[in-house]
Amino acid sequence: MMKFNCSKTFFIISILFIYACQDNTQIDKPLYKDPILKYTIFQSDLDKYISYRNITDTTGKTKEYLQLLKGVVLRLKNTTAAMTYEKAVNDAEDFLRRKNMINKVLVVKNERKMYLLKDKKIIKTYPISLGPNPIGQKEYEGDGKTPEGTYTLDWQKWNSSTLHSFHISYPNKLDSIRAKMKNLQVGSNIMVHGTSMGAKKKKDWTNGCIALSNNDMNEFMHMVFQDTQIEIRK
Repeated sequence: MMKFNCSKTFFIISILFIYACQDNTQIDKPLYKDPILKYTIFQSDLDKYISYRNITDTTGKTKEYLQLLKGVVLRLKNTTAAMTYEKAVNDAEDFLRRKNMINKVLVVKNERKMYLLKDKKIIKTYPISLGPNPIGQKEYEGDGKTPEGTYTLDWQKWNSSTLHSFHISYPNKLDSIRAKMKNLQVGSNIMVHGTSMGAKKKKDWTNGCIALSNNDMNEFMHMVFQDTQIEIRK
């Protein structure tokens, strides 16, 4: 008769249990960890979304899905119980769709036009107003000119007196050098903003900023996102 070795059997079962746990951990592996907001996206989150949308071909799209899932996870994490998975996905997809509509803002001063571009294709065109002395490169604080060059919309002012404002990253290094060589104060706080004070009688009324109508600004702020490049031409 074969003897039953309890110690050996227990040892084998323990090993199998440990491997099983390791396998489960590997299956639901973390794909992204946010060190600031303290959340993690797991393989199971990706699998759930792929199943929810009945996606069959995921080739080369993992990075895109991770961008989307960041929005989904944060919405579920930071909102009320009324936020369903369906709404979180729909909102995140809409946000990502709008964020990918525009990747450059082009301003042509002599045309008084702003163009919203996606890979050089014009998506939208707006009329604009500039400062009272718009011709030529901005040289110093108070000259009434709008700068020319390539910048970034680097932050926003939500409580702006002109509806909403996107700050333009003027001055850049070249702007600062140019002003310093002429012993001038380079200036700052150049914005793209709306017109909350009402319609202006003058064609160019800003202090060097780029102004849109409020209707256009409302549309602009839903299509253009912070850190978008802006090029300003003469």
